[in-house]
Amino acid sequence: MACEVGHYRLVAKKYKRARKFVNWSAAGSSVLSAAFSSASFGSALSVVGLPATVPLRGAGGCFALVSSGLIIASKKLDSKIKKHQEITTLAVAKRDTVNRLLSNALNNNDVSSHEFDTILSEFQQYNFLKDQVRAKMLRQPSKRKLTELMSRKWRKTSAANLKQK
Repeated sequence: MACEVGHYRLVAKKYKRARKFVNWSAAGSSVLSAAFSSASFGSALSVVGLPATVPLRGAGGCFALVSSGLIIASKKLDSKIKKHQEITTLAVAKRDTVNRLLSNALNNNDVSSHEFDTILSEFQQYNFLKDQVRAKMLRQPSKRKLTELMSRKWRKTSAANLKQK
């Protein structure tokens, strides 16, 4: 889990850098689009600059398209950053939970099957919740169902309780 925490933090950091670059590029492209469009309008007003109007307007339009594309890319990067931050938060929480459970299990130098199953179910729940975050960002149904996961957990727990009695 510690590796996954580091991995998702690193990837989120890279996406943030890319978003910063894309945002600055979009701003620069917007400024250039406005400048070329203004120059095109100004040259259209004078009869002498009329031949330069079409290329200036075309350049302004190209910069406007580039700016629009960069804004869309920035929104996609924002959603990827959000996804990685959510998975990082989830991984940190599950890592801490697993560490606590392991520490409690190893206090008496003996790990019972119930404690082992609990730790294993935390890993399964982490994978399930990670799939949920990914599915939510992709707007697709998750691969696994929570009820299926929870029913397996309850069956194992109830079977372990019956064996103890």
